[in-house]
Amino acid sequence: MGKSLLYLSHITYRSLLSRIFMNNIVFLKGRFLPANEASVSIFDRGFTYGDGLFETMRSYDGTIFALDLHWERLTESARTIEIPFRQSKKYLSDSLQKLLELNKLTMSDAYIKVIITRGMDYGRLMPSKSLKPTIAIIAKPLDVKKVKYYKYKGMGAIFLSNTTRPLPHVKSLNLLANIMGLIEANKSRMQEGILTNGSKILEGIITNIFIFDGKGIKTPPVKDGILPGITRRLVIDLAKKQGIKIGEVCLTKTDLKNSTEAFLTNSIMEIVPLVKIGDKLIGSGKAGAVTMKLQQAYKQMVLKQPQDRP
Repeated sequence: MGKSLLYLSHITYRSLLSRIFMNNIVFLKGRFLPANEASVSIFDRGFTYGDGLFETMRSYDGTIFALDLHWERLTESARTIEIPFRQSKKYLSDSLQKLLELNKLTMSDAYIKVIITRGMDYGRLMPSKSLKPTIAIIAKPLDVKKVKYYKYKGMGAIFLSNTTRPLPHVKSLNLLANIMGLIEANKSRMQEGILTNGSKILEGIITNIFIFDGKGIKTPPVKDGILPGITRRLVIDLAKKQGIKIGEVCLTKTDLKNSTEAFLTNSIMEIVPLVKIGDKLIGSGKAGAVTMKLQQAYKQMVLKQPQDRP
């Protein structure tokens, strides 16, 4: 009976979450509409080929953080894969702000995802030059408690063999390798996987990686085939301002295992301690002093950010 009630409670909870999500307002093709009314064609190349891009952003009390940097990467990625994304930064920022307002997220932290596909085609692999990109934006409340938990407790990870990624610097919709990596990591009761190329480490499935060897911070260079993360870029600048020696150099599995401390970065989680790799603790198995110093500096940077509300 107890199990039945627990199962019923779980189903009820999931149904409630589903209703909340489907009542969320989204932006699609220039319109703001309830999520349960939003749909794209089965012939959209984002669906048929994963032919598109995305950016994940975070807002703090209604202010979108590092919008200029996300815009820069988004437009550069669109140029790289030749998607004719012609909207202005103002068009995007106005749409983002309106979406936050419609979802009552101007006084809380939010998770934002911008998706751009090449557009609708009819099953041809070679895209037509006349396609009109599909633009979609999702904004939903951020699970701040979960983020804070990992920032304090840290994450564990395993090493993963790198799969071929022709454009690792582009945030492509083709995320199957990332999904399979997370599945593998979760089977080992870890929260992240570190992509590798032989003995070389590259980045996490959803993060960039940094190590501290007792003398300075090191992180793999973009030329090794990693995503140029926005938070990665900001942390490099922060470390320099804090007087911490930092370099972009090739790193190995041994470098990570022997590091004094390590941490992971992305736009949603900011800076998270990496406390374990496989069965081996990194340093003391807790957030290190350098990691915590950068966490605090990042927090201050967020508080001092210009109120670039579109």
